[in-house]
Amino acid sequence: MQKIGYILLIVLFAVACEKATDLDKKKEEYEKAKTELDEQKTKVHALKLELEEAGVLKINDNRSLVTIFELNSSVFEHKIDVRGTVKARGNITISPETSARVTKVLVKEGEKVKMGQTLVVQDAEVLRNNIAELRTSLDLAATIYERQKKLWDKNIGTEVQYLEAKNRKKSLERKLATSKSQLAKSVIKAPFSGVIDRIDARVGQNVQPGMPILRLVSLADMYMKADVSESYVGKFKQGQKVAIYFPSTGVELEAKISAIGQVIEPKNRTFELEIIIPSDEKIKPNMVAVISISDYENKEALVIPTNIIFTDSKGVFVYQLKQAEGKNVAIRTDVTLGLTSGINTEILSGLSAGDVIIDKGIYDISNGSQVKIAE
Repeated sequence: MQKIGYILLIVLFAVACEKATDLDKKKEEYEKAKTELDEQKTKVHALKLELEEAGVLKINDNRSLVTIFELNSSVFEHKIDVRGTVKARGNITISPETSARVTKVLVKEGEKVKMGQTLVVQDAEVLRNNIAELRTSLDLAATIYERQKKLWDKNIGTEVQYLEAKNRKKSLERKLATSKSQLAKSVIKAPFSGVIDRIDARVGQNVQPGMPILRLVSLADMYMKADVSESYVGKFKQGQKVAIYFPSTGVELEAKISAIGQVIEPKNRTFELEIIIPSDEKIKPNMVAVISISDYENKEALVIPTNIIFTDSKGVFVYQLKQAEGKNVAIRTDVTLGLTSGINTEILSGLSAGDVIIDKGIYDISNGSQVKIAE
């Protein structure tokens, strides 16, 4: 059974290869026939002109009607579109720094808060009692230290007694400072102004360090990250303008490149662009947008519509209007193409500023055809 399946696989593969070969042959035949047809059309037209001039054929005005334009240099800009994701530096999850029970949640989801505003309060009764005890002990230690110092200044008592009193006083001062710091951490405050996006903490809940209790988001400092292929390295610069479009909201805006990554990501061969974007209530963190960036610009480019460019086995060409014996004639002109942007293509060679190019009516003419210019 396995052998039959293997044979069937070989047969199917052979059939697929045969079909691919047939298509390649048909494509070659098509290109050859197309070239021969153009050559025959040109030959027929030339013979027709000769016979009309000799009086063998009746002269008629069946010239193809075309429109023309004069080629001038203009600004040509090529852009690429990449996908970017909105990020917010002010998008954080707040966690407690001490283990304690939540006694108060002073904000609601969606509420705007200011920097320094109290958000959540933890139970700190034990800490307050500990601070009260430390203050009492510190008062006593300070009194003993002052007395020991006065005695030591008069060379009464031992140095050990003086140093012990001094050390106890400083130790209690450090413990009191630590307890005060822990007490301050039991009151969780907003590190910046923003909006409460989510609240996980509940009154009466015991929370631990590292445990998320709420999310705070600020839309004042947003930016975008976009991964760009390494083939575009060196084609962008810091401060360059870009156009951004958000498909989900229809928002369009302009922004600037703020940073260009210096490292190529080995997994997908890309580098990172960072773009600072203005604050907008319709733009949210993690939204996806299309970023249009210019990677090439030529201020003195020769540009023509892409749809008037032909390609055959001999190369790429357009039809140029020229004068032959006082008649308007379509002449094939081979060209070298640059980049294409939208409906236009840059011409690198073959044409010059001031050349007259045929645009409409090009499908009814061939090389050497007499044409009539539409008014």
